[in-house]
Amino acid sequence: MNSWEKVGWHSGHIAVLRALNAAKRASRAEIAQATGLSPQSMTRICQELIAADHVFEFARRHTGGMGQPAIELGIVPGRILSLGLVLEHDRITCVISDLVEGVIRRVEKRGDFLRADPSAQVSETLIAETLLHVPDKSVLLGLGVSQSGFFYDPALQRVVRRGDLEGWMQLDLDVRITERFGIDVVVENDGRAAAAGHLVHGAGAQFDNFFVFVMTHGLGGGAIVGRKLLRGRMGNAGEIAFLFPHTPHVRPSTESLAMCMGLSSDDELEVAATRAIEDGDANVEAWLKENVALIERALLAVCAMIDPEAIVLAGRMPIAVRKALAGRVQLSGVSFGGVTAPPPQLIVDPAADCLEIGAASLPVARLFDDASRRR
Repeated sequence: MNSWEKVGWHSGHIAVLRALNAAKRASRAEIAQATGLSPQSMTRICQELIAADHVFEFARRHTGGMGQPAIELGIVPGRILSLGLVLEHDRITCVISDLVEGVIRRVEKRGDFLRADPSAQVSETLIAETLLHVPDKSVLLGLGVSQSGFFYDPALQRVVRRGDLEGWMQLDLDVRITERFGIDVVVENDGRAAAAGHLVHGAGAQFDNFFVFVMTHGLGGGAIVGRKLLRGRMGNAGEIAFLFPHTPHVRPSTESLAMCMGLSSDDELEVAATRAIEDGDANVEAWLKENVALIERALLAVCAMIDPEAIVLAGRMPIAVRKALAGRVQLSGVSFGGVTAPPPQLIVDPAADCLEIGAASLPVARLFDDASRRR
């Protein structure tokens, strides 16, 4: 018997939680303004969430002015959780994420995960282990899956992946997990998972429209438009990889950089690449120059298509490399009739775990998005 609670909120509860998640702490008047709820409805909903121990009251806000200071509300840490599963070519990771504090537990299995069935078996083992650590009486929003590949069946979220085409095409990972564990599952491509993560917990949370460019062993991308994840007809929106050459030597990926530096794997890349940039290594400088031109061309296409406020450089690419690329990439806004739009901000994700955060954010993003459609 599962010891966690399933979501029993209506759209008003979710609207308040969404506002608090965005603001981190807010008064009742501020929540009413953000949600459009009447003061009476908002007050009742807040009391219900407080009684259920999902929301709590901070001490009164002291402003130094006249009158009674406002009481701010916040989401209770450790009560509203989600799981994230990340499938990569060399590792599978499962995390528990708290809506307030982010990732609070992480388990990982390294290996060769190009084939579908072994990947699914390891995924189930990690999920089972992770569920043992979900606290009693917490609300579990579901499991988000970040999976590289090309979606070809929007109904079942099946993907095509290199290395085991037939196996991946036959794998209904979301159905398999749901049937075994009884939890809701959201499956997205890694780029869109990263975008969802930045909307809920990351650098993109301050923007309504942004694009996340993910540089790992492969390349991925995801767009947030109007604070909603852009999926497209099949679930492949944001597939920026198609804008780059298909040869591994000429791509801004960790695989390409490791080949440039003569490394046999990505494992040593963080330390080696950071040192090479500090030393001005000629091979790495040439790699940077070549890839800056490729990135500029691809991101200019993104700017023209979705007009983002910001572009986030994310992924397992060493942060020193992402910073070096960001310092060299020059973007210009789209021009028409002599008028040029301002270019988007170029932001470097300060961490390398965007896929883990992103996977765990998918159930959160779906919950908040569904609530906005119901209202």
